[in-house]
Amino acid sequence: MMKPRGLTLIEVLITLTVFATAILAIFGIYGDLAVMRETGRNLNQAMSDARTVLERMRQNSGSSLGSVTGTNWGTWAQQNNLTSLPAEAVTVNYVDTNADPLNVTVSVAWTERGRARSATLQSFITQR
Repeated sequence: MMKPRGLTLIEVLITLTVFATAILAIFGIYGDLAVMRETGRNLNQAMSDARTVLERMRQNSGSSLGSVTGTNWGTWAQQNNLTSLPAEAVTVNYVDTNADPLNVTVSVAWTERGRARSATLQSFITQR
């Protein structure tokens, strides 16, 4: 008696189901990776903007710390194209405007996929 060759319909359907499940899982992971890549890119841009503001503050601190505290850094960031993220806003806060060294916190806020995100850098600036 001869053995039948080939696959049965049930075996083919089970194989297709397994492959379809694997492909859907891979596409789901790919979508998550795209979101994580966007989040990382935006966070990197926000930190770069905050560092740029801090570096400009350090450059301005040569004459006096009053030139640092007297500048509207949010407006300066807009004028110098540091607001490339969606709804990006740069804010600067000081613990004590008369202190030396000056305790500075630079915050960058933006929206990403309908959610508010932010990054903060804190540093001390002294008159040179």
